[in-house]
Amino acid sequence: MFWLRTPQKLYIKKGCLSLALDELTAVYGRKKAFIVTDEEAYKKGFLSQLEQKLTSSGIQHTCFYAIDGMADIKAVISGAKQASLFEPDVIIASGSSAAMDAAKIIRLMYEYPDTDLNELSAKYNDIMSREGGFPQLGGKAFLVAVPDIGGNASEVSPYAVISDGEDELVFADYELMPDMAVVDGDLMLPENKAQTASCGLNSLVRAVNAYDSVSATEYTDGFVIEAIKGISEYLPSVIENGANDPRGCEKLGEASAIAGIAYANTESIISVDGSAPYLADVVRLSAADNEVSAARYAALADALELPGDSEDERVTSFINKIGELVSLCGLDNKKCE
Repeated sequence: MFWLRTPQKLYIKKGCLSLALDELTAVYGRKKAFIVTDEEAYKKGFLSQLEQKLTSSGIQHTCFYAIDGMADIKAVISGAKQASLFEPDVIIASGSSAAMDAAKIIRLMYEYPDTDLNELSAKYNDIMSREGGFPQLGGKAFLVAVPDIGGNASEVSPYAVISDGEDELVFADYELMPDMAVVDGDLMLPENKAQTASCGLNSLVRAVNAYDSVSATEYTDGFVIEAIKGISEYLPSVIENGANDPRGCEKLGEASAIAGIAYANTESIISVDGSAPYLADVVRLSAADNEVSAARYAALADALELPGDSEDERVTSFINKIGELVSLCGLDNKKCE
């Protein structure tokens, strides 16, 4: 059995944050918000628009911003304790993927304080292979995810990763998926090329993984095609112009979410970071070893209107496109060993 699961509400386009937050009071009757963000975003005032809207809507709120890089288990436990004292009926994750991953586990521990995180973690397990045991979430707090350009599709993802010393705890369950995701183009303006490259290439890896998955369907394929189209069209301009291309930033952020939806609904490897330099060679090897994969990549090349008369030529065109995007972001394409 396959499925297509997304947040209950998914807002997109520039300026949609205000409308989405209106629903918290008008539709869901929420009164107290616990905001989770990363330290850098907090210091740079990323939350100003969010906090102003909450204040004008009469929603009492407080902010937890002790997230620096990947969320660690101590910070998450601290956040859950602060949430328990504040007793929010909505948790808003804002900013980077680390902040959103932290918020997912903070809600888990806020609603189930005695949770054994090591027992629940599904390190490197595929989400479709996980066998129950995850508590039902949402009894106390609605979860809203508001990403910036570094959100890495966590706003539409049933995954969360936190550090535990030198180890990583990986959680995989659809209970972790936010109830509402807000992909607002006004919040997608990158500060540097590294942010843009990370967004574009991680999205590309997710899309290709989802497309090559044994559980890919016509539904996820459609998301993959639109995601790669968006990445191919807008990543070059945003790499060159950054925040001076707000339309490109908006569309790149949307492509990230679209790729994330496909990735969240297929059997995929959880790890994405650092995979982009090998992606072209992964596709080459997959096409060489599997006739079905080769035919699918040729069809993907057709959907992207890439050149090539024969199947091999079209597959090569797609591989070359991946290589071009990786090089554009300042990385070297590498061979798999």
